[in-house]
Amino acid sequence: MSIRAQLLNYVLKKFVKKVQPSVEDRSYLEARKMMNQKGYEDKSSSIINKSLQKLIFVKKNSKIHVKEIYLDNIRTLSFEYNDSNDEKCILYFHGGGYVAGSPETHQNLLISIAETTNLKIYAIDYSLAPEKPFPAALNDAVESYKVLLRKGYKSQNIYIGGDSAGGNLSIVTILKLQEIKEPLPSKVFLLSPWADLTGEGSSIKENSLSDPYLSYDDWLNTSKSMKKNVENWYAPDHDYTNPLISPVFANFKNFPETLIQVSDIEILLSDSIAISSKLKNDNNGVKLSIYKNLPHVWQIFGFLPESKKAVQEISNFLEN
Repeated sequence: MSIRAQLLNYVLKKFVKKVQPSVEDRSYLEARKMMNQKGYEDKSSSIINKSLQKLIFVKKNSKIHVKEIYLDNIRTLSFEYNDSNDEKCILYFHGGGYVAGSPETHQNLLISIAETTNLKIYAIDYSLAPEKPFPAALNDAVESYKVLLRKGYKSQNIYIGGDSAGGNLSIVTILKLQEIKEPLPSKVFLLSPWADLTGEGSSIKENSLSDPYLSYDDWLNTSKSMKKNVENWYAPDHDYTNPLISPVFANFKNFPETLIQVSDIEILLSDSIAISSKLKNDNNGVKLSIYKNLPHVWQIFGFLPESKKAVQEISNFLEN
């Protein structure tokens, strides 16, 4: 683990994890503030938090062109060089627990992926809960993929990727595409995917203390918080073992080649292990990369050498 990662873990634990509201007081608005989402910026946050947000969210200088476009009626940011590959693209779904985040909150990560892969990226601004609960985000994701097909991309030249809830959305989008008999993308990359929305994953108990910011130290509170997110905001009154909500319960037949990246100290470790095992058991191609002592979706922290390593691994996976 790099010195920068050690320092980041310390800062996240002290200034994010230790000061978060109780489970009872927690709101989806806290996630939007933490991610510095437009319209929800927290002007009262500490200097440390503001500095960290600046490192993560303020757009870095790059030769990548970032444009706002629409895939039919779905707001999207596109990322590309002047000479980006015109035949292939990435469809990306951001994380944020289905209640927060936007293409803008992930733009620096997406710029890094575009720079490394030389592929055009479409990052959709999918519907967020609780204003638009399940299945609104899934419907947006499926429709955006269909639009790319109509634009002339061949399915084998479309790659899907996402982090955390966006990793969940990546998986369930492919499951839904199979259900409606659409041609599938050829590859998918998942960054710490949130695959078990029941709040019962084994690493919730095992890693709540070690996870730098996504959890409470008390694993029971972590589980309660995750269940609150799903039951109150994302998918009220649904069966949370539905594979289109918790894909850890899905059967995977003829699934695209998959890369999964996850950290060994985060509460979603067991989600990645379970998805990887199910893919292997159904004879799908999958690579599970477990990184050491890093925060959830460390790829978004572009100043970490481990972030650069992970992005390069994604690029190699898509090229080979």
